[in-house]
Amino acid sequence: MRRLPIFFLLDVSESMVGEKLAKLEEGLSLVVRELRSDPHALETVYLSVVAFAGAARTVTQLTELGEFNAPELPLGGGTALGRALDHLMREMDRTVARSTPDRKGDWQPLVFLMTDGKPTDDPGQAILRWNAGWGRKASMVAISIGADADLAALVRLTGNVLAFESAQAADITKVVKWISQSIQSRSRSVGTEGPPPMEGITDAGMRRVSLAKDGEVPAPKVDDRHAVIIGQCATRKLPYLMKFDRGEHDIGIRDHKLGQLFHADRYMLADVYPLRKSFFEMSGPDGGTPTIDANLLVGSPPCPHCVAKIGFAICSCGGAHCIEGPGERTCPWCGKLGSYAIAQADDEITVNRGKG
Repeated sequence: MRRLPIFFLLDVSESMVGEKLAKLEEGLSLVVRELRSDPHALETVYLSVVAFAGAARTVTQLTELGEFNAPELPLGGGTALGRALDHLMREMDRTVARSTPDRKGDWQPLVFLMTDGKPTDDPGQAILRWNAGWGRKASMVAISIGADADLAALVRLTGNVLAFESAQAADITKVVKWISQSIQSRSRSVGTEGPPPMEGITDAGMRRVSLAKDGEVPAPKVDDRHAVIIGQCATRKLPYLMKFDRGEHDIGIRDHKLGQLFHADRYMLADVYPLRKSFFEMSGPDGGTPTIDANLLVGSPPCPHCVAKIGFAICSCGGAHCIEGPGERTCPWCGKLGSYAIAQADDEITVNRGKG
């Protein structure tokens, strides 16, 4: 029987942490539930999930709809779109059956790419390989989540780019329902090639991205609304993520000098998230680590793993980690012993920043 292969290529970078990633996981479960109620989909649809951050990996192999279980998605540092595309193409080479003189292969594969950031690698060569190969044999829909995705890269990859710019993670459910309806539509007309029908994208909170007059879509500005710092528990050697938000913070301080501390050019601690060790695997090879002036970051949480009082100690290597208090401590990043003390306002300290 000929299959209809559906690939989800999902951005699981640091910027997806928290509710956005949770809603994406819930969305995959929703897709499966809705598709299983459709006899055409049950007969033909096979699903695969490929996640990417700094590295890419197949989370779920191409699996028959009736046997598919929505996976728990990993999280990693970076948004290596080029590496993700290369991994996807290898996976499709390996799993999609091609037609031969003796038998019909699978129906045209459908790929849904979802990303919320700018590539941290150079995807140019991978995009060329895609367009010269699977781009002619598969149909891809690229969905940008939020206002910070690199539309310029996406329109080079596919002519089917949809922008979802809602700031509410809960609205991702609307996008997922549209994807489910698109897959059902394709399963009922499996001989049809090209992208799924674009009806309903407005109701799903999306708009179709068209090329600007000069043939390019402007690349996004660097997202400076947030700062993500990856800490490591010195006791359990597990990572955690500290998210700082930039903006006006009206906290009722009348003293002008003290108020300057909370000016909009600084970032206030918004939340801290414990991460699994797989974060390091999904972050891929180090291609240079960005840094940020630690004086711009306000707030220090306790460690979410061992509950050490100070979760934002900074080693001279630039790594953030937890300590119980001042004194000699060993950095879990570089393994060096150092003396830690409370920083002064005029100290020049930089800390390694997440790649997004």
